[in-house]
Amino acid sequence: MSKEITLNESVKEALEIALIKLLQNKDINKIKVTELTEVAGVGRSSFYRNFENLEDIAISYVNRIYREYFREKPVDTDTYKKTNFSAFLRERNQFIKEHKDVFTVLCRNGILYNVLLKMDPDIKKQFLVADISESRYFNAMIMGFSAGVIEEWVSGGMKESAEEMAEITKACLLGTVKSLKDAF
Repeated sequence: MSKEITLNESVKEALEIALIKLLQNKDINKIKVTELTEVAGVGRSSFYRNFENLEDIAISYVNRIYREYFREKPVDTDTYKKTNFSAFLRERNQFIKEHKDVFTVLCRNGILYNVLLKMDPDIKKQFLVADISESRYFNAMIMGFSAGVIEEWVSGGMKESAEEMAEITKACLLGTVKSLKDAF
């Protein structure tokens, strides 16, 4: 059974890599399953056995790269909340910058928010540095904020460093909190 799981994971990964490769030059709505499976070197049935649509492949890929990242750098949410949120933001921004090609194609295709929102709950918990059971609306708000910041950074050519983006993000969050506090 484990050999079958390993083989299926390889098939999924081949489809994920093929999709990101195709998205470099093509919009997601113009990619056909046949083209994707040819680039991946797998049969059409492999696509249909594992995914419902192309966006699901993008979600799977983002889950995979974040899972690897958080395996190397696990997030202790209590520590980050209380002492070192700036370090978490810097590390996350560095990760995004290292995967610039992926985030660029997700932004260009208008699917970054959906991909982030539909991430695996265990990964989302580390991404949000929060208890995701708090509220689905909280999750949506934070993912919308994160997607917006990433999209602006990508559209501006990612000229700012990971450190600068951490400070910008912190300033935006603090400004939002202050505005809300003043409003209530």
